[in-house]
Amino acid sequence: MLKRMLVGLALLLGVLGPGCALAPPFKTSGPSVSRQGVQLAVTKQRCDQVQEPDEYGWDLVEATLEVEIRNVTLAKLTVRRDAFRLLGTDGTALKTQTWGAADPLTIDGGATGTFELRFMTRGGLECAGEMALDVDAGLALPDGPVKIGSVKFVPSRG
Repeated sequence: MLKRMLVGLALLLGVLGPGCALAPPFKTSGPSVSRQGVQLAVTKQRCDQVQEPDEYGWDLVEATLEVEIRNVTLAKLTVRRDAFRLLGTDGTALKTQTWGAADPLTIDGGATGTFELRFMTRGGLECAGEMALDVDAGLALPDGPVKIGSVKFVPSRG
């Protein structure tokens, strides 16, 4: 009986697992590069949209992004994940809802760091539309903030 339950659970996880995995974006503007050479890219993502039949245009959208930052400088880079915003074409600017995002991360000089950001909203954002990850004031070197452009992307089509 226990063996049958474990086999059933393994099959269920095998079916659900790939749907929950992050995948490369369908389309991306590629990495954004600061004048200091710091690079920002959205390497993987997942976007889920649940349509509300009783409330047209009020869909629940959840986006999870894998973000890669390459610090080609010699100095330590500080990353404030809570400053990042997910922008929609309609002017939506979502704050991250990632657990622990208020705790700064550091990336040593010459190193690459990867982390996930999670965003969620009702209405406004669509998984089929273009999005942009905006850093705002989320990156800083010891001599000041790092100005870097947004990374535009269209989520994978599931």
